[in-house]
Amino acid sequence: MQHSNRIPALLIALSLLAACSSQAENNEGLNATTSTAEAYASGVPGSVISETERISAVVTAVDQQKRTFTLKDDQGHHQTFNAIPEMRNFSQLKVGDRVNAVVTHERVIQLRAPDAPMEDGAAGLVASAPEGGKPGMLVANTVEITAVIKAIDTTQHTATLAFADGSRKVVRVRPDIELKPSYLNQEVVIRMTSALAISVEAP
Repeated sequence: MQHSNRIPALLIALSLLAACSSQAENNEGLNATTSTAEAYASGVPGSVISETERISAVVTAVDQQKRTFTLKDDQGHHQTFNAIPEMRNFSQLKVGDRVNAVVTHERVIQLRAPDAPMEDGAAGLVASAPEGGKPGMLVANTVEITAVIKAIDTTQHTATLAFADGSRKVVRVRPDIELKPSYLNQEVVIRMTSALAISVEAP
């Protein structure tokens, strides 16, 4: 089954690079390349959907006192950021360095078997570069959402999901999945992971 909700925990909370927040005016925004993929077994409810965004840009200005830096991508777009405290070794960042950022979102959707044990649905990771090296960091966040199948429409080939907050959502089910009456009142588990890796290369 497909669900349109997407956890923006990293991109929205920590901005473009997830480690920095833009403060300057007249920024154009950096260009990002995006790729998506979906994997599933035919006839089996559930899927794995992944999306990857890549940004590569060169440092054109650094203000060590204000902890700000400006990046310019290969298309000429530029943007200025504030480095958050978790971005260690900021003093090592120099004009001409290339900053590479990769943001990955993965959404795993599956039916939970009635006798399957409940798991802790949240996890997080923050790792910084060693002292003295070029700035860099890895951030990952996982959130699990569960819903119960409350209705099935075989004509429209949809299912109605009820979430813990009381909301309901009608989702379209893949054509290859048979909507069985036994799916009613089963739990759908939506596990979403967002991860960011930032690395800096000297010219």
